[in-house]
Formats: sequence, structure tokens, C-alpha cells
Amino acid sequence: MLIYIIFIIFLIPLCLFNCWFLFVYIIYFLFFIFFFCRFYDFFSLISCRIGLDLYSFGFCCLTLWICNLMIYSMVYYNFFYYSYFFMLNVNLLILFLFLCFLSLGIFSFYFFFESSVLPVFFIILGWGYQPERLISGYFLILYMIFSSLPLFLCIINFFGLSGLIIFFSLGCSLRELCCFFLVFAFLVRFPIFMFHFWLPRAHVESPARGSIILAGVMLKLGGFGLIRFSLFIYDFFIFYRWVFVGLRLFGSFYIRIFCLVQRDIKVIVALSSVSHMGFVIRGVFTMTTLGVLGGYFLIVGHGLISSCLFYYIGCVYDRFGRRRLFILRGLINLLPSYRIFFFFSCIGNISCPPRLSLFSEILIVSGLLSWRSLTMFYIFFCFILTGCYRIVLFSLRQHGGSRSLLIYMDGGLLRDLIVFFFHLVPFFFLLFNLFYFI
Repeated sequence: MLIYIIFIIFLIPLCLFNCWFLFVYIIYFLFFIFFFCRFYDFFSLISCRIGLDLYSFGFCCLTLWICNLMIYSMVYYNFFYYSYFFMLNVNLLILFLFLCFLSLGIFSFYFFFESSVLPVFFIILGWGYQPERLISGYFLILYMIFSSLPLFLCIINFFGLSGLIIFFSLGCSLRELCCFFLVFAFLVRFPIFMFHFWLPRAHVESPARGSIILAGVMLKLGGFGLIRFSLFIYDFFIFYRWVFVGLRLFGSFYIRIFCLVQRDIKVIVALSSVSHMGFVIRGVFTMTTLGVLGGYFLIVGHGLISSCLFYYIGCVYDRFGRRRLFILRGLINLLPSYRIFFFFSCIGNISCPPRLSLFSEILIVSGLLSWRSLTMFYIFFCFILTGCYRIVLFSLRQHGGSRSLLIYMDGGLLRDLIVFFFHLVPFFFLLFNLFYFI
């Protein structure tokens, strides 16, 4: 795996010289080499305390795909200032995420887990829309520090007790409070209900490309951490799962109601990400095979579909300068070529067949029902509310009369259509070969 890491490090000169076309082609080349490698066991390609497993493989592929599409979206963008520094941030983000997903040591995992926040922080502050992006960046940093400092203290305490800081040395010797702080850092990164206030602020003030990174990759770090640690602190997950599952059931119900009364479309999509990540938390904490596998597939599918939605919102905002539902109406007449991609993105979050999200939510619901059959009541209303705010979002945006504040713009750029296409095609066709990731 050191070959891939060195390969990414040597892409830094391409970023400094603003050679975006070479960067895109080389990242695609790296993706296909990485995607078609074969495994002989759960862990493979282990060297220097980094190694690839079947969980980190999907996350690494998602990171390369989403970040490369974000760089490609800069093509022919005339007013994108300091694009070389933006490419450098993306390259560092790919490097930190790769090292985080491949780390077998707890401290190295923590170091790269927290280092991945810095490129996103610079993207929000450097290319955000409003002066309030400073407050959003501070919210992001403060929430991450608030959740990660107890995790760092737990790692130091564990090293003092056992003298080992690798994942395989974790076990039943950890105290319950230490296990809670290990899990809490990933729940805030997801984020969990009542600690999700940084996410709408970060999405609203960040550019479209920053939202793609946040929704497509950064939120998935929490899911990867939960899945990785659940293999080693199994007893804590079993004993306290009723607390986290019950909190997420109530939180998902509340957030879906809140989405129905929102009028900023970017806030709606951001809060829907919180509710969908609640399904992942419930699936992982059931500690059943179906629940964990469904949460893993939902993370991959949500990374593709939510980044597509945020890119669509960014394209509309770049043309009209507005994100309100009651102003942006009748876009089927102004941007007719975008409507089919927006339709597929909306029904992808509703989990209509044949989508990857449908299969993953079926697995999660099966895991929940095998644990407690009473959860069906909350799940039923959550699905109904999800369909309601997605139908409202699509119908109010595409249909109705156009406002006089909106003028006719271009009917769509080829660059945007290609980015939409490469977001949705993996989301559709991964369903036909899910055995590749397990």
C-alpha cells in the first residue's frame, strides 16, 4: 500500500502548477488500478502498520471517485480563484483519508482522522459564499476538538496500561467510559442527533465543492470508525445499543419533520444526510450481520447520491444566486437538461428500486426487526416523512410558474452533465455486484 501513498504524495507538484487535467487523468488511472486489485483474505497488502481490509477498500474507492469529480467540476470555471491551492487541499485530503482508512495503529488512525478536518476548514474559509463562513469554520473546528480530545486521552491511557496502540490489542480490558469516548468521537463526526448543529452551518456556507467533500467523504469517517471499532469492543456495543438506537430513532423522526418546514434547499439536503446517517448508526449498533452490512452499503450509496444533490444545488446557486424554495420554481423551463438527474437523485434518497439505498435499508430494517420488533413503528413514519419532503423538494423546484427575479440562463453545461452522470452511474450499477465489497 505504500506505493499508492507515494503515488498520491508525488501529485503535489501537479497541484502547485495548476495542471488539473493531468491530475484528473492520473487519479482516474490510480482509481482503476486500485479498484481492480484482488484480495486473498480480510486483510491484505500489510506493510509499515498500514493495510487494506474489505471495509476500507470501499471507502478508499469512494474517496478517489468523489474527490476526482470535484476537481473535474473546476473545468472552464472562469471565476475560481487560487485553484492551485484548492487542488492542493484536495490532494492533501485524499492523502489523509487514505492513511486514515489504511492505518492499523490507533494513534496513527487518530492523527490522520483529525488531520482530514484541516483541508475542509481551509476550503470553507477560502471559497465560502458569505462572511458567516468564518463562524461555520469555527463551529466545525470546535465540535471536532470537543469530541476528539477525550478520544486522544483514552488512547494515551490505553497505551499506558497495555503498551500497545494497535487495533488488535483492544479488548474487554477497556473501561466503559473509555469505550464511550472512543465511540463518541465518531458519532459527532456522523453527526448524531443533538451534536449535528455544525453540519447545516458548514454546508450552507461552504461552496458546492466543499459540500461534496463533506457529504461524500467526510461524514463517512464516522461510519468507518464505528465499523472498525465494533470489531474490537463488541461487548460495549451489545450492552449499550438500546441507548444509541433509541436516540437515533427519535432523532431521525424529529429531523425529518424539521426538513418539511425548511425553505433553504441546502439545509434540507444537509439535514437529510443526518437522518440517513442515523440509519447507519442503528444498523451498526444492532451488531447483526445484516445491520452492519446494510450500514456499510448505505454509506457508499449516500456518499454518491448526496454529493450529486449538493453539486446540483451549487450549479443552480451559481446561476441564480438563490436557494429558497419559493423563489426557485419552474426550473424545468430554465434548466431542462438537469431535471432528470435531479429526479434520479431525489428518488435515490427515497430508496426506490432498483437503487443501492433500497437494498441497504432493507438489510438495516431486517437487522432492527430481528433485534426489536417495536422499532417498526418509528421506521414506518420515518420512511413516510422521507418521501414527503423529497416530493416537496422536487415538485416545488421543478414545477410551477417562474418568478420574475429569475432570468433565463444557459440550459446546462456539458461539464455539469458529466459530473451528474458519473455520480449516478455507480449508484445504479453497484447493486448488480455487491459481492465485490464483501
